[in-house]
Amino acid sequence: MKLTFLGIGQMGLGMAARLAQAGLNICVYNRTIEKCAPLREMGATVASTPMEAVANAGIIFTMLSDDAALQSVMNTEVIKRMPEDAIHISMSTISVALSAQMSKEHTAMGRAYLACPVFGRPDAAAAGQLRLCMAGNLAHKEKVMPYLSPMGKVWDFGESPENANAVKLAGNFMICSMVELLSEAFLLVENNGVPPGKFAQFISSTLFAAPIVQLYSQLILHADFDNPGFTARLAAKDMSLVRSAAKQSKTLMPFSKIVEERFLEAIKKGLGEKDMTIISRAPHGNVARPMPG
Repeated sequence: MKLTFLGIGQMGLGMAARLAQAGLNICVYNRTIEKCAPLREMGATVASTPMEAVANAGIIFTMLSDDAALQSVMNTEVIKRMPEDAIHISMSTISVALSAQMSKEHTAMGRAYLACPVFGRPDAAAAGQLRLCMAGNLAHKEKVMPYLSPMGKVWDFGESPENANAVKLAGNFMICSMVELLSEAFLLVENNGVPPGKFAQFISSTLFAAPIVQLYSQLILHADFDNPGFTARLAAKDMSLVRSAAKQSKTLMPFSKIVEERFLEAIKKGLGEKDMTIISRAPHGNVARPMPG
């Protein structure tokens, strides 16, 4: 079966590489074609357009940056070009509303659509250790499962595709909120004479003994903002999607506004392409100041 992967960014590269390394027949496409070069070396075919990429494909993966990018790449003509028995798996972090819309559009054109956004940074994608949140038609999910396993572990969230996107946004809200909470807590102890590194070691091995707390604590403490696993710009985008989903579902989420504003502040300072943990420096007024460990 021919697999197609559209969107070879930091995450898409690792995910598509896992499929290529598994010996699968994969075709890739990216608006910046040069980013596909490592996959070509692994044996992947590189398409010059989305229309070319989806032709004769059994499964089409998309991993694109936002709603606009997904709508541009998987437009009506491209969806119609999909073989009738093909399945489109949207792995992007997109709005709940767009996921529902894409599902309806695919169904109206006799094509299959699944949502399967992922949790994990680029290193996890390259190692096949992502957490994949899938939702959609049961038969379609069973068909694609063997092709998802090289990327990580799959969690099933029912038959409505938009359910998976709601889960993804809720999870990203928690992660982004945690970065803000850790940033404030580290600043509090530092301003009261306690080394933040010592506090981080304590808190991440006792009250909040979770790998993700340990990971983001170290990212904040080491202040390596120039090698982003997830940028402040994308975090701001996701917080906007969270707030839109909350408004649409009449869900009160007052902290989401605070967190979104922290990332927007970083963008205004020209730091949008830095790692999302850059917000840990904003309270100091000097983003270059390293936090003592």
